[in-house]
Amino acid sequence: MNMFATVAPFWILSIVIIAAVLAWVLPPLFRRPPDAQAMDRRDLNIAVYRDQYRELEEDYRNGLISAAQREVSRAELEARLAQDALTGAPFDAASDTGHRRLGGTLAVLIPALALGVYLLVGEPGFVVQVAVAEQAEQERERKIQEALARLEEQVEQALSTLEEDVRRNPDDGVSWTFLANAYIAREQWDDAEAAYARAYELLPETAVVVSGYAETLAVNAGLDLSGRPIALVREALQLDPDDHKGLELAGIHAYQNREFTTAAYYWNQLLQQMPEDTPAHAELTSMVRNARVLGHTEAFGAAETGSTDIVAVSGRVELAPELIGQAEPDDVVYLFARTATGSGQPLAALRTRLDQLPVAFTLDDSLALNPEHVLSNHESITLVARVSRHGDANARPGDLEGILEGVDVGRGDVLLTIDTVRP
Repeated sequence: MNMFATVAPFWILSIVIIAAVLAWVLPPLFRRPPDAQAMDRRDLNIAVYRDQYRELEEDYRNGLISAAQREVSRAELEARLAQDALTGAPFDAASDTGHRRLGGTLAVLIPALALGVYLLVGEPGFVVQVAVAEQAEQERERKIQEALARLEEQVEQALSTLEEDVRRNPDDGVSWTFLANAYIAREQWDDAEAAYARAYELLPETAVVVSGYAETLAVNAGLDLSGRPIALVREALQLDPDDHKGLELAGIHAYQNREFTTAAYYWNQLLQQMPEDTPAHAELTSMVRNARVLGHTEAFGAAETGSTDIVAVSGRVELAPELIGQAEPDDVVYLFARTATGSGQPLAALRTRLDQLPVAFTLDDSLALNPEHVLSNHESITLVARVSRHGDANARPGDLEGILEGVDVGRGDVLLTIDTVRP
């Protein structure tokens, strides 16, 4: 649709309105009076005298006047009639011509005035602006539709290529995995499950294949992760504890079973792998926060605690000035919350880099390494911050370390300084 098709209705409506006004104003000015159409002044005088003559004859027949009076009156009538016939003129059309001239003037003046007033106080460009905006929107929509059509065509071609690949190489697990994901993109979940089943047969030790297979089974079972799907999820996380799909599904399964602390744990593990300042990071952060609140309420009861605040320890970790230069900026820094005795598996853990110090931290149950071994079960803990020279969490000689014992759970002003070198 071009701009003319958008602007034309406005001007057509304007013309119709002006035509309606002219149709109401002009006809009376161009219509000739009935008398002027039928007769002129002489004809009118003759008709009047004829009526008077008829009345005179009626009076004579009825005996109201004598024959002599009749003759005298008739002579007078004939004399006046003769005089008017000689001096009478046809009907004067001057006034009729003036009316027609006025009508013609108004026929030109009214549209001109309407257009002039509109140009003076109206917004002539607005109609064009609207038309341009509509045309731009239509063009944008057309381009979007064309892009979607091209994308659909490309997906179809890619899908056909993948299907051809697995027909030629039925033992290629990677091709089956790509095909399964292509089916998921088109929401063909039954086909995706079949493709992932074959990929799982060929690549049973690949975490992304195992968790992908679990997802298709769960979706086709009405989003039910119990049974075979969650068994596959656990299998995937054993193969790769950082598998994205495995962590996501494990959290969903825990949440569905009201194991909110466990859900927060898995989702927080996934959150640490996501880039910040992205919609997915923000959404998952909200999910973790919600699961933490629900888990705390489930464990202690809102009525008993008086609030739904999370049990946590927070503060700041810094490096002692005398140790600056004894480690590389990109060395990994681990922060652990341990039991008061410092033994056993950590209650919670965080990881950052040396070049991020000093850094603020908050440790709570969502950072637990074991959902059943959590910070909120203790009143006092030991905090350990370590700069790993080798990149892993195991303590080694030469690592830089700071330890703070007897930290009350719930404290929010902890200052932990890394100030020693492990022998």
